[in-house]
Amino acid sequence: MKIGFVASGDTINDNSFNEMVAAGLRRLQKERHVELVVRRGGFTVDSVTEAVESAISEGAEIVVVNSMPVGNRFGEIVLDHPEVVFIFNDSTIDGYSNVVSINYAHGSGSCLVGALCAWQTKTGKIGFIGGNELPVITEFLKGFQRGVELSGKEVEVDVKFVRRGSSEKGFEDPQQANALALKMYGSGTDIIYAVAGLSGNGIIQAARETGNLVVGVDSDQDHLAKGTVLTSMMKRLDVAVYKECLAVLNGNFTPGRKAYGLADGAVGLTEMKYSKNLISHDVLRLLENLRKDLVSGKIKVEPSAQ
Repeated sequence: MKIGFVASGDTINDNSFNEMVAAGLRRLQKERHVELVVRRGGFTVDSVTEAVESAISEGAEIVVVNSMPVGNRFGEIVLDHPEVVFIFNDSTIDGYSNVVSINYAHGSGSCLVGALCAWQTKTGKIGFIGGNELPVITEFLKGFQRGVELSGKEVEVDVKFVRRGSSEKGFEDPQQANALALKMYGSGTDIIYAVAGLSGNGIIQAARETGNLVVGVDSDQDHLAKGTVLTSMMKRLDVAVYKECLAVLNGNFTPGRKAYGLADGAVGLTEMKYSKNLISHDVLRLLENLRKDLVSGKIKVEPSAQ
């Protein structure tokens, strides 16, 4: 069987969103000897559509899609190819017998980040830099702000975006992200939550240059700047995509919307092995209590409308 992967933008090895999916598919390739057909989705409706169609023309029977700027056109593609199973990340596409839409609890994971940053800041000012203003990024931001609120600390939150609106290029512009971060650090911010894909590398570099802290996203980015990356809000796309593809291969496929979150380990913070020495036992205890309350539903983070 061939499995297609349509990445977001033009960079596969981004240490973040795309690379996590690629890791899950490589695991599947090794275990089940499937063939992978990888395409770059680019930044336009036409380029994403062309990439999906290209993967299908190469014989892909499952197509995993990270790029989502095509709106209703995906409905046309899905209906035109009933023999293909589509797995969409960060999607709310529903009602098709050959589609899985995976949603991740970004808000809950980001709530932990917000609380941790509020407890750790020494200047009383923390930041958030998103790749763009899509609803999924807004969900990260709302969760982050909720965490700050729950921390009980009086903390100022500075919010910036690499690109305004829905421009996917905001996730592949580390130079612009670096400039934004340097300005933010220069204004007194000492921790930035970088939710910007490949652009986050520019934010990590700014933290390293200025001696401040940063929080990574999607993959475990702690090793990129040991002791500078406070933690990463991991989004286990590798696990989710692996499980959903494996269900298709095993004949256990069920379409519809799937939720992955804190309870199943699909989102959550890293073990912070390079930075745990910076965090007090009291803060670690508070953080674990917050995680448990989020899992149990005692504390809720409302998802943004998508």
